[in-house]
Amino acid sequence: MAYGDRVALDEVSFGLHGGTFAGVLGPNGAGKTTLLHALLGTVAATGTIVLKGRTSYVPQLTAVSEAFPVDALGVVLMGRYPLLGWRRRPGRDDRRLAGELLDQVGLLDRARSPFGSLSGGQRQRVLVARALAQEGDVLLLDEPLTGIDAPSQKSILGVIRAQCAAGRTVVMTTHDLAQAARECDRLLLLNRTLIADGTAQEVLRAEVLGRAYEAEVLLLDGRAALIDEGAHHHPPTKPGGLP
Repeated sequence: MAYGDRVALDEVSFGLHGGTFAGVLGPNGAGKTTLLHALLGTVAATGTIVLKGRTSYVPQLTAVSEAFPVDALGVVLMGRYPLLGWRRRPGRDDRRLAGELLDQVGLLDRARSPFGSLSGGQRQRVLVARALAQEGDVLLLDEPLTGIDAPSQKSILGVIRAQCAAGRTVVMTTHDLAQAARECDRLLLLNRTLIADGTAQEVLRAEVLGRAYEAEVLLLDGRAALIDEGAHHHPPTKPGGLP
């Protein structure tokens, strides 16, 4: 995957079973969001991408305008349009489903609140409900837990666990290594290429994190801690010092 002459991701290959909750980790500029866009098909990519079933997507909260001239229920109903077609309007069943999804994220009482009047965490929960309204088999979330309150994080993680229990695959980008280790079944560590792929025990090791973040890493009580991410915008060097 490349933007002009700049290669965004190279040699990234993995497969996920249904019901897996995968966390995508890596420094800023590592290609985490690009990976999601490639899976969605919104950026050109070489190689083969195979997704079984429909895909739902939750963008970063900062990428969504607070000035949506619509209430929370209306935002969730937007997720139904790809299934209905743009010439059809959501019907009674669609509105019932949207209400149920708002209830799942704990916001049924705010269904008629303007989207812009909600807190950041509440807006993020509405966006998750909108993605669920698409009834996808694969759910892609771009940093859904960043900068939001603890109740919203708990609500979103509960929804993710329920989706995985129903056999759906969830892929979430995040900067929070500790949270990813606690919550995710599988971790993908990126820095323009796939540095590591596996369980938290396999991926969150000092030598592996050092390669990805180009940082000094200490072991504290058996856990790896990043001290300084340094020049993390550059891809890790390959043996021999070549980029």
